[in-house]
Amino acid sequence: MLAYGLAAAAFVGGTDARAQQNPLRSLTDALHLTTEAQEGPDFVRESRPDIKTMEFLPLTGVDKPRAPVKTPAELEADKAALVAEREKADARRKKLQAEQVAPVAPNHVAPIKDE
Repeated sequence: MLAYGLAAAAFVGGTDARAQQNPLRSLTDALHLTTEAQEGPDFVRESRPDIKTMEFLPLTGVDKPRAPVKTPAELEADKAALVAEREKADARRKKLQAEQVAPVAPNHVAPIKDE
């Protein structure tokens, strides 16, 4: 019950910039349970490489250039080209279906004998 009361007080108490913070963080700050990050010891700073001079390669790779956006006229031209190709393929299919093909007799293979 006490925790609910403290959380409500911390939540209601922050109306300005603190209202945009995490309510749990506001509660732990009010109870003095959090600390601010401090500068590390000298040996830690000296052992780290310089970020500006290290040859860092991003893990996500290089951004690929995107295809340009087509205008409505270009879209209609592409659609017309696809329709023309479809009609050409349909005509070819109909021509091939009209041809009579003689059935192929299967080749008889001698049975395999075990030795």
